[in-house]
Amino acid sequence: MRDKLCLLLMLLAASGIARAEVADGVAAIVGDEVVLLSEVRSAMQSVAARVPKDHPLTPQEMKQIRDNALKSLIDDRLILQVAKFQGIAASEEEIDAAVNGIAEEEGIAADAIYAAAAEQGLPRAAYREQLGKQITRMKMISGSVQGRVRVSDEEVRKLYDERYGQARPGERIRVLHILIAVPSDAPPETREKARAFAAQLRDQARQNGDFGGLARKYSGAPTAQQGGLTVFREEDAPDLIKSAVFGLKPGEITDVIENAHGENLFQFLDRFDPSTVSFEQVADKLRGELIERRTMPEFEKWLADVRKNRYVEIVAPELQ
Repeated sequence: MRDKLCLLLMLLAASGIARAEVADGVAAIVGDEVVLLSEVRSAMQSVAARVPKDHPLTPQEMKQIRDNALKSLIDDRLILQVAKFQGIAASEEEIDAAVNGIAEEEGIAADAIYAAAAEQGLPRAAYREQLGKQITRMKMISGSVQGRVRVSDEEVRKLYDERYGQARPGERIRVLHILIAVPSDAPPETREKARAFAAQLRDQARQNGDFGGLARKYSGAPTAQQGGLTVFREEDAPDLIKSAVFGLKPGEITDVIENAHGENLFQFLDRFDPSTVSFEQVADKLRGELIERRTMPEFEKWLADVRKNRYVEIVAPELQ
């Protein structure tokens, strides 16, 4: 996991010191903090490590990974800075509650959560720090778009009619889907790289809980703009997908599934028989779904505004 080392900009006040720090590995200045080159390298390595060694990444692919890593680190800094200013950064009590909630859901003790993280190279303090950042991000997403997202009663009714109105009896499965498309005649190294990228997205979705946002950004499926939302009947599902999805609990994410279209990820949401569902039963759920669909695009707009109004400078020449 990447370090989150923060240096106060005041330490760079003297130009000679600033130049020395840049030479020593400052990638970018974000407000009153810096992003280190070592952080960018660490984030890049976590992605590149998933690519088979006999299929090395091209310089262009490595540049894209590096640019994505830097942007993500800068965005993390901006979100946390705004959260601290607004006084909504995750508290120790909220982190405790999240750990206990995870432990309860998994049916294990909280200490076992920390032990599992430690086995992955993440000590207790670092795990709590990462969890706190995830909580803060979710609070910022909720708070920053509050008042921006509107869903009318007519829109909720329309979605109900589309999904339930004229449906034939029979159980349906509702999932979110990410497709990293791979041409059928693509060489093996192309598929391996697509699989590695899908694995990266899986890990990111499991960490930050935003599968739908990743689907909108990266999926090549027609459902991308709906956050990957897909509904199908159990009997219509291919055996490969059925075996991977149908045993999951709500919110769980599959491993990478390869098929003729490319590399796939699914997040299981729920199952239902649309012919037995009344509007009153699902109106609130459908409204929440529509709000969720529009939340991440609005959050990205908000974050773009934050970038414009705060000091951000990429100082490492090789990153410019």
